[in-house]
Amino acid sequence: MPLSTSTLVDGHKIRFLTTSFVEYFLRAEESYTREKVTMDWIRNYIKPDDIVYDVGANVGAYSLLIGKMVSQGAGKVYAFEPGAANFHSLSRNIEANGLSSNIIIFPIAFGDRRRITKFYLTQTTPGMARHAIDKPESDREQFIPSFIQGVPVDSLDQFVCEAGIDFPNHIKIDVDGVETKIVGSMHSVLADSRLRTVLIEIESILSNGFIEEAMAQAGFMEMGREQWGSRSIFNVLYVRDPMKRRNHAGERPV
Repeated sequence: MPLSTSTLVDGHKIRFLTTSFVEYFLRAEESYTREKVTMDWIRNYIKPDDIVYDVGANVGAYSLLIGKMVSQGAGKVYAFEPGAANFHSLSRNIEANGLSSNIIIFPIAFGDRRRITKFYLTQTTPGMARHAIDKPESDREQFIPSFIQGVPVDSLDQFVCEAGIDFPNHIKIDVDGVETKIVGSMHSVLADSRLRTVLIEIESILSNGFIEEAMAQAGFMEMGREQWGSRSIFNVLYVRDPMKRRNHAGERPV
């Protein structure tokens, strides 16, 4: 049976229905204290009327907090989580917090292009991460999957063009190794001045400078960086340089 627990963050009471040790301690209890750059991003850049994409939402810790914030305005959260177990917990947590009008969830993955492929899960325990699309390899490490499911993959450039979809003001990308493919297929989104910030997990060896160069070319400045222990993985916050703003078509101002 799920264990109900609540966390108070910045005056917001966030409820989790947890069914695993990982969900309870790593997601519900530690999410809001162990990622400083992520919390700085949420606190300092996101406003109640903003549209926020959470790519790799897991069971929803950050989507729920942002959902509480935008519920005070006209904003919205789009939460993307392809893993079946995490998607179920994400749905249940949104319902438990009364945020179904503020957070829209999609069981899809993002990548380099629109297609159907396989999704490899390290474990089916809710709250787990480091899953992978196309092949059982996450952050350059191969694993034996405990479960394989099908998953639709899209690119951000294609997704935002769908009817009824709101364009994002902020995007968080944390997908354990596919970040380079996602950034490489979101040229139009990056060029649009409505996108103001991007928080992304970068595996330095996989990126090899590609993500950093793409963000700089699109007019974004690095405003924060946090390393995961001794690994070559960083949470990096990019903010659009106001001196390099572009219009919706991606053209530079005269």
